[in-house]
Amino acid sequence: YARKLQQVIGDLAASSADIQHPLLENHAPVKKAVMLVLTCDRGLCGGYNANILREALALNRELEKRGLEIERIVQGKKGLGLFRFQQIPVHKPYIGVSAKPDYQRAEEIADSLIARYGRKEIDEAYIVYSSFRSMVSQKPRVEKILPLSALKASAAEGGAKAAAGKPKAAGAGYLFHPDPQRILTEILPLVVKMSIFTAMLDHTAGEHAARRLAMKNATEAADEMIKMLTRQYNRARQSKITQEIAEIVGGAEAL
Repeated sequence: YARKLQQVIGDLAASSADIQHPLLENHAPVKKAVMLVLTCDRGLCGGYNANILREALALNRELEKRGLEIERIVQGKKGLGLFRFQQIPVHKPYIGVSAKPDYQRAEEIADSLIARYGRKEIDEAYIVYSSFRSMVSQKPRVEKILPLSALKASAAEGGAKAAAGKPKAAGAGYLFHPDPQRILTEILPLVVKMSIFTAMLDHTAGEHAARRLAMKNATEAADEMIKMLTRQYNRARQSKITQEIAEIVGGAEAL
C-alpha cells in the first residue's frame, strides 16, 4: 500500500511542473538533518541490530562530513546503548516499543517532522531500518523521507525510460478529482506517515524472523554439540574400560 501510494503521488506530482507543495521543495542551503533509527529492545537475533547500526553510523558520518547539524531519534535499547557508548547525543529515545509497531507513534513523529520542515527548522529527514525480504533475509536500509522531491524525480525518470520511446502519460492514466494541487495538500503528509509506519512494520517483522532464525541455528548448534560431546564421552569411557581390562589380563598372566 505504501509503495503504491508513493508511486501514485510521484506520478501526480510529475504530471504538472507548476504543482507546488512545501514537502516537495528542497531547502537551500541544507543546515539540519534528522535521523530516525529503528532498532530492537532485545538481542538474541544474530547480527540484526549490528547491521542496522552500521548503516546508521555510516549515515551519521556522511551527514557530519556535509557539515550538517544532526538530530537523532532512536527507537530501541540496542540503538540507544550504542549511541551512548559512542558518545553520540540522542535527542529523543523510544524504549520498550520496538516489538509493537503503532500508527499513532508513526503519526506523532511524522506530524512533528512535517511541521518543522514547513517552518524550515529542519532541511532533511532520514529513516534507518531493516527491510523485510523473507524469513531468512533482512536488509538494512536508509530511506530519505523529507523532502519528497525524490518521488517526483523518480516518476519523471520512469516516464523518460518508457518502452518503445513512448513517454509516460501524465498522471499515469489516472483521472484525479479534485485538482492535483488539492490532492497533494491532503495526501503528501500521509505519504510521510505511511513511510514511517511501513518501516516500523518491516523492522518488527524482520526482528521476529531474525530472532527465530538465530534461535533455530542455536538449537541446531546445541544439538550438534551434544552429539559431539556424547561421542567423546563414549570414546573416553570405552578407552578406560579397555585399559582396565588389559591391566586385569596382564596382572592375571603375571601370576
